[in-house]
Amino acid sequence: MKKSSFFDSNALWTVRFGCILMLLYAMSTTAFAQRSHMLGAGVGTLYYYGDLSDIFVSSNLKPAGSITYQKYLSEHIAFRGGFSLGQIAGTDAAANDNGRILRDLSFKSTIGEIHAVTVYEFFQDKYFGNDQKAHHLSPYVFGGMAMFFHNPKGKYEGEWHALQPLGTEGQFLSGGKGPYSRVQLSFPMGLGMNLRLTANTGISAEIGYRFTMTDYLDDVSTNYPDFNELLESSGPVAMALSTGNKEVYFLPGDKRGNPEKNDGYMFMTMTFNYYLSRFK
Repeated sequence: MKKSSFFDSNALWTVRFGCILMLLYAMSTTAFAQRSHMLGAGVGTLYYYGDLSDIFVSSNLKPAGSITYQKYLSEHIAFRGGFSLGQIAGTDAAANDNGRILRDLSFKSTIGEIHAVTVYEFFQDKYFGNDQKAHHLSPYVFGGMAMFFHNPKGKYEGEWHALQPLGTEGQFLSGGKGPYSRVQLSFPMGLGMNLRLTANTGISAEIGYRFTMTDYLDDVSTNYPDFNELLESSGPVAMALSTGNKEVYFLPGDKRGNPEKNDGYMFMTMTFNYYLSRFK
């Protein structure tokens, strides 16, 4: 059995991510200590794009939430770190394509994400801290890095099973490439609108897409495995969830997913913001 190659090939990225996070925080608390701090708590939805989502399906909008800390580095630029949690799901049953309907795969997964992004607000809040002119509205954009955990699951005989340990595409078979990692990197990018209501409170609406480094958010990427070997190695649950809980219509090596394009996910959130300090 091969071990996951993620920590072999991408461990350095993990170290770099942590170093960047600490460096940005250090910058925000020293050279730019004259600006305000802000805490945020958001709720919204999470949506997945991948091999099981070629069209928009409203039922795949799942709940999400976030907690954030933002440090203003200047009048327009801020550093933001936070934790987001949500669910994603996809199904071939809602597809327009006959091939996907025949494939008949589905999944759900929890996404837990830690992110660090740079935020650029277009309009300077020059009245911040002035109760007489408290309101301020500004669009913003953001981009950065994130690390997230995902755990795709499939349903078999009424129970949900984690798919990664089953090796549904033959990852554990002879010649298999080993299991994918459930800890991955992504690159958040998005835009939003920030409205400060009072000297210390505000709200923001935001939409942000995550470009990931994995094609296995949905456990679907490459080809069907040798079914006899899969049944012998991992059992009937792996066999059923590899073939969509049905009689086998495919041959080993037939296309199961599209490995040329990684999966992604998108947060849409409404956040309540509380400013911990005013501009000095």
